[in-house]
Amino acid sequence: MKRGLKLLFVFATLFVLVGCGITFTDEELKFKEEYESLNGQKTESGQTYKPIFIEEKTGVQYKDASEIIDIIKKGTGVIYLGFPECPWCRTVLPVLLDAMDEEEYRTLYYFDAREIRDTKHLENGTVVTDKEGTKEYYEMIELLKNYLGPYEGLEDSSIKRIYFPTIIFVKDGKIKGVHIGTIESQEDPYKALTEQEEDILEDTLESYIRQVNGSICGKNGC
Repeated sequence: MKRGLKLLFVFATLFVLVGCGITFTDEELKFKEEYESLNGQKTESGQTYKPIFIEEKTGVQYKDASEIIDIIKKGTGVIYLGFPECPWCRTVLPVLLDAMDEEEYRTLYYFDAREIRDTKHLENGTVVTDKEGTKEYYEMIELLKNYLGPYEGLEDSSIKRIYFPTIIFVKDGKIKGVHIGTIESQEDPYKALTEQEEDILEDTLESYIRQVNGSICGKNGC
């Protein structure tokens, strides 16, 4: 169901959740609270965090770097690399959850990869490393190198970096697709997507999820 239409059913959904006593797992509740706790709060630059309301079970599972690598190498699933304060993540996450719901896919592997990344800067034409990344980070870079863009500002396209959000779609240890960011037309992550942009983004994510599910068709047909 597209997000514009789905908003019409928010109150009904809340009623059903309460009435039916739907409960979240500990991980789902943690995930929900991490993202919803920032609703309406201000960033350091004075922007307002985009509100997110997670009212459906997400099937989210927190993973560490080694577990994410194992899934990429030999597993199946949807991997979401992001964090609650990331404005681009707050844009893509509700659309991703809608796409998963539409495709009846109930597992989301989640990892906040901020702390394992390296940091670099360009100084007099030379790339300087301020902080080394972990060995797991560099292994992720190697696994995803064909999908990642360059580290911005270094003027060296061979140096890759994981930016957020990054969503990885894997089937039996084969990467079926990687989606980075939201949608090309979005320039300001604090502004809401138009309904048309949301539909385009959701369609893209659904097409990847169908590959993870092993089907070329959605539940509404081909």
